[in-house]
Amino acid sequence: MSLKPILLLSLVLSSSFLRAQQDTLVYFEVRFDLDSDRLKASEKESLDSLLLQYPISILKGVKLYGHTDSLADIDYNRKLSKRRVLSVLQYLVYQKLDPRLASTDFYGEEKPRYSNAPEERFKNRRVELEFLVDLSLLPDPERKISEQSLETGTKIRLANLNFVGNQAIPMWHSMDELRELLLVMERNPELEIKLHGHVCCSNDFELSVARARMVYDFLLSQGISKNRIEYEGHGNRQPLFDEVDEKSRALNRRVEAEILFNDSKRKEAEAKARLRVEAPVMNVQFIKGNARLSPSGDFMLSLIADMLKESEGLFFEFEVYDNINDSRLSAQRASAIERTFRKKGVKNNLFKVNTLAYRPGLEQSADINLIRVKLIEK
Repeated sequence: MSLKPILLLSLVLSSSFLRAQQDTLVYFEVRFDLDSDRLKASEKESLDSLLLQYPISILKGVKLYGHTDSLADIDYNRKLSKRRVLSVLQYLVYQKLDPRLASTDFYGEEKPRYSNAPEERFKNRRVELEFLVDLSLLPDPERKISEQSLETGTKIRLANLNFVGNQAIPMWHSMDELRELLLVMERNPELEIKLHGHVCCSNDFELSVARARMVYDFLLSQGISKNRIEYEGHGNRQPLFDEVDEKSRALNRRVEAEILFNDSKRKEAEAKARLRVEAPVMNVQFIKGNARLSPSGDFMLSLIADMLKESEGLFFEFEVYDNINDSRLSAQRASAIERTFRKKGVKNNLFKVNTLAYRPGLEQSADINLIRVKLIEK
């Protein structure tokens, strides 16, 4: 049976579907560096994205096949391909896969899928995976906000509003969900809502507030009266699900809109063609008195950079405020952020970093710069 490719995730996954009665076969590849069996962060992130679409709970079986290029001898390559299989399998088991569902094999260089010419051989450094999934076990698709009840007391989860890890920065694909919420507010001029921010895993109250506040600020910036909107954060005190896997954790990371008041008044409104969203950039820390990023600050920028590299149709404008009363250091830190994004592979046409002077009303600090980002649709 042939596989028809229909999906490409980042640069390391290619997926295909094969229908057999109720079940679906999902095929993809994880690629490795030369002579390496280490599963890199980019592969892990792509696997995580795929597992959000096809969670462990709907898997009926997994096959893993290890491969290499032809640069070493046959015996060495077979052992390397085996280690690559074990690396991927270990990660899937860590994500709660029952190892009894998995079968493995390894071929070294003996079954190349691609040419071993210099420009193509990197593609053969791979593990092929086949997931047999039962799509009937997936939950019903989330309805659009405009299709849900707007009666007083109803809570609507903004299902397609997702965030960069540990940030209040929305993922690039969340713009349509914000556009939909804005359209509902414009078409229902008496509608009043309260935004509830939630996080998973740890009780990060500040982050839950910041995510709800981001949506609040967005609606205000689009002309919605502040008299119609409230917001509140709850940390992780109100989970929807027990956090047993990444899917349940993702569902607990959410913003909900509670309907406080509504009536039957309606008016015509068109969806905005281009949106601009602002959000704080949180926990990007530098060494005290220095323009060098701390390890945790570098990690935070890595999470943001990964999202920037995947984004489509957006430009990101970062603003570093001189609220530390040291314009030289603030400018150096802005340059450090710009250099870090470039080192992590973010293209210049996706972002810029500006330094802005202190303005009244900003929180002052001895050493922590206030940083914000604007997401601007092209």
